Amino acid sequence: MHEFSFPSVPTENVLSDRFRVHAVTGDAMEPTLRGGRDYALLAPVASYEGEGIYLVDVGGIADLYRVTNAYDGCGGLELSQEKRRGRIHRLSRIKFDALVVGIVVADIRTRDERFLMRGGA
Repeated sequence: MHEFSFPSVPTENVLSDRFRVHAVTGDAMEPTLRGGRDYALLAPVASYEGEGIYLVDVGGIADLYRVTNAYDGCGGLELSQEKRRGRIHRLSRIKFDALVVGIVVADIRTRDERFLMRGGA
């Protein structure tokens, strides 16, 4: 038996109605999250909860963004995507809070999609 130096997360905390699984689409967050292959476990949120990767609904299209503090003295936030490095969107926290859907709490990397394609057990 292997001993880990960190406490494990109880299964019931992950397998609950508090979280949603979101299929990653597109390649904007590659290599961190691969479109068409990976999934993100999201906790629904209604406001900025600290730096991380968020699902944000911009113009009716929900997409994943890395969100960081802008440190602009106004409480602004910077949204970016890994494939679009030079394109940083700046939003006020109020505007962000109106658009945010959830925060990524875990990455689910697909290793063998053959089993996911089968559709059922």
